[in-house]
Amino acid sequence: MALEQAVYISVGPTSGSDLDKIVLRSTDTQYRPVKISITEAITFGCEGSPDSPEWFHYFQCAYRGIKDYVDKSNLDWTPPSINVLVGDVEYGGLWPAAGLSSSSAFVVASAIAIMRISGLQISRHELASLCAKCEQYIGMQGGGMDQAASVLAVENNALMIEFTKPFVTVSPIQLPSDMVFVIAHSGVHARKAATSYYNERVAECRLAAKILARNSPHITEPSNYSSIAPLCLSDAQKLWKAVSPDEMIRIQKDGLSIVTRYLPSGITSLQNLCNLGLTSPIIEGCLTENTKTMNHFYLRDRAEHVYSEAERVFKFYNICKKIFSIDDSQTNSINYMQLLGDLMNQSQLSCANLYQCSCRELDKLISVCRSAGAFGSRLTGAGWGGCTVSLVKKSNAEQFIAKVREEFYNVIDGNSNNDLIFVSQPGRPAGIMVIQ
Repeated sequence: MALEQAVYISVGPTSGSDLDKIVLRSTDTQYRPVKISITEAITFGCEGSPDSPEWFHYFQCAYRGIKDYVDKSNLDWTPPSINVLVGDVEYGGLWPAAGLSSSSAFVVASAIAIMRISGLQISRHELASLCAKCEQYIGMQGGGMDQAASVLAVENNALMIEFTKPFVTVSPIQLPSDMVFVIAHSGVHARKAATSYYNERVAECRLAAKILARNSPHITEPSNYSSIAPLCLSDAQKLWKAVSPDEMIRIQKDGLSIVTRYLPSGITSLQNLCNLGLTSPIIEGCLTENTKTMNHFYLRDRAEHVYSEAERVFKFYNICKKIFSIDDSQTNSINYMQLLGDLMNQSQLSCANLYQCSCRELDKLISVCRSAGAFGSRLTGAGWGGCTVSLVKKSNAEQFIAKVREEFYNVIDGNSNNDLIFVSQPGRPAGIMVIQ
């Protein structure tokens, strides 16, 4: 779901000596102002991603993405010079490096700003796909969920996002009015573009998908499986003709699942990947610039997490759907909140143990949130720091927040009156406000 909080960008034309430039400033003084030539912006990432990503690179990602879209679509477009001011948290913005997709929101806002000032029109579904590709210019191999949630959000609804072709499919689902989500910051900044952790998981999932695809009985010539080139585990699921993600991890008569039968447990070395039938070119194709030195992989754990997480998404959606298909007066609100909370808790367990993207501070905060009355609590975003999201009964939200402030924030820094915890309902999609 999209949060009620947002990234706000004020844009207008440049003047004087800046007519051929992009001028970027932030109300947050920790981010230095920059001036970028249009040529630099439209070629951003052509020679590889920056070694040390800075805040303005995300705007360049969007600019380059728009240019690529225009070229591919054979559109007549003049790259605009732009004067940009980005608002910080004090102006309603999102915390950076908090697992709240602030970078994706910034890219989406930047793309919309560029479209607006240059008179370019792109459909929302195309924009979501375009923005997902944009962040790859900065070196992040993301999947597009954050961008889809930002662009295609429906107010007061959660979204089930499915990565269909050519564009994502979103299924809005209304959430019960007597529950809210509470976002709390762990105090650890999660700068995913500054480390290889995120891309390492992507590489492991790609390798697992290759091995599963190679062993599918529905591929007549396994030696040619690489031509199919699945890049994600959902592709492998389709090649196995599995109707649901659960079929990939469901225990069969021989005591094994598809995943446990073909993916080794524990650490898999580079040599073992070759023994499993992957050639060096296939392995290299699964790795990114900052993961080429990897030599140990946890393929089974990563695949089990992804398939079980996808199954939990379907269950969460179906529970919410069931709630509104019956007479509300007969609904036991505590019961369905417990069911939804259990799924969130299962997700956190899988994130911590199988995907290994939690951290000590997140684990502690989640424990406090659950003891404070959350039906479910888990990390949000990429992990390794950032925020938690907790499902709380609406009438208990203030009491819940007070207890978390006292038992977590007061303990770690002696300040229980900070702004590191807040309530959010599903917000509106990204858009434009015209000021005249």
